[in-house]
Amino acid sequence: MNQDEKAIQKDSNVRKKQHVKWLSHPLSTLKGLFQTKHGDKAKPDKKKEKILRQTPEILPFVQIHDDYILMKNGVMDILQIQTKNIYALNEADLNYLLMNRTRFLRSYFRSYKEVILNFPANTEAQRTYWLKKRKQTTNPIRLEYIDQKLYEFDFLERERSNREFFIFVFADDKQELADRKHDAIQGMQQAFPLKELTQTKKEQILFLLNNQNTKL
Repeated sequence: MNQDEKAIQKDSNVRKKQHVKWLSHPLSTLKGLFQTKHGDKAKPDKKKEKILRQTPEILPFVQIHDDYILMKNGVMDILQIQTKNIYALNEADLNYLLMNRTRFLRSYFRSYKEVILNFPANTEAQRTYWLKKRKQTTNPIRLEYIDQKLYEFDFLERERSNREFFIFVFADDKQELADRKHDAIQGMQQAFPLKELTQTKKEQILFLLNNQNTKL
């Protein structure tokens, strides 16, 4: 064997030893060697985004009072719009309503918001009437009729809902809010009058507005 053949044989033996040595490394060591070879650097940890844990941090409402709602920025109040059956009106009455509504939209340029929500049907007045009649009779036929009416009221309150319309009036302070409410009530008086609401009703409105998949 000449000198060239000996050199080739020696180089082949060295390569085989290096290959066996490479395979004998554990996987973690090989991964480290591979990363070192290519100069990879560890990626920096991303900062965790701040997550709001409480609902009050998101909602703008702070306190509910009888005549206003305190917000983080300013105050507001809720008035109910008394609707009318426009399909039962003749053309002249309908045009009169539209004209007054248009006048309000042109004159009232302050911030407000109209909201439509579905509330459960309220049959409290009818239920009170028939319960009173039930106490005043002993006729079994009439008692059966009254019980049927009460059952219908339960069904309506459980399965049916009424669509109600509200207007949110906004201001920077209580005095300004009172003036804006007065202007809104006067402007809507001839078309769709506005009605003051109780504190309980306002709480229900805000609850439904922020929990739209929940029933009262």
